[in-house]
Amino acid sequence: MHYELFEGLVPADTLCIHGNLASNAWWLPLANALRQENKPNRNGRLLCAEWRGCGRSSGLTDESELNLPDLSEDYIELLHHLRISKAAVVGHSTGGLIALHCLRSAPDLFSRALLINPVSADGLETTPERLEGYLDMSRNRPQCEKIIESTIHGGFPDAELGSRIVDDAFGVHPLIWQGVPRMLQAADIRSDLPQIFHPVLVLHGTKDWVLPLEASRELAQSLPRGKFLALDGRGHSCNVEDPKLLLTHLNKFLFG
Repeated sequence: MHYELFEGLVPADTLCIHGNLASNAWWLPLANALRQENKPNRNGRLLCAEWRGCGRSSGLTDESELNLPDLSEDYIELLHHLRISKAAVVGHSTGGLIALHCLRSAPDLFSRALLINPVSADGLETTPERLEGYLDMSRNRPQCEKIIESTIHGGFPDAELGSRIVDDAFGVHPLIWQGVPRMLQAADIRSDLPQIFHPVLVLHGTKDWVLPLEASRELAQSLPRGKFLALDGRGHSCNVEDPKLLLTHLNKFLFG
């Protein structure tokens, strides 16, 4: 499992979990915003780690490995490996569901969570047309770039980051392309939500065309200590679109 540790940027250890067809590159704008903030006496570590088949993590041997219990357990084992006894968690899109599964599986290991445009608690419908679209992306880099950039309201903030994001998306393990949509089709964690007692803030951009805003509102309402906030004028990926705005919510909710 490939991970990157950014020392001294946050007041408490914080785990970041990326979404589908993504990598640690999606957290670089946040890391840069934290560096620019340059607040003293911050001894926590920002931990960004890539799930199976993504980024520089090892690949898959079978599509059955793509399931929420195994993916969340990978992150739990990573925290144990790094001897992190308590962490906040930030999850984007599919990473939001993985983060919630982590809270349910190892409640004492996590303090609270911030979710950015998460997949709905009852998963995501996968149509034959959607699967065909993913296959097209896997064969056609310009098409992959077009779709990935469209999930970022306003487009890539700079060419270098955009190139890395697309390279990482186009370079995922072949089983990811259709395995993750099928995983999300079967994912339904609604029955687990009442047992998650951590404070959870759910953010969702009003310009998101990928996932429905109302599903995030319902998710927050189903959590005992959930809170929902719509991000006006933001799209699916606030972590890339407006890292300073995300940092404001991190400072207030995770570290306040």
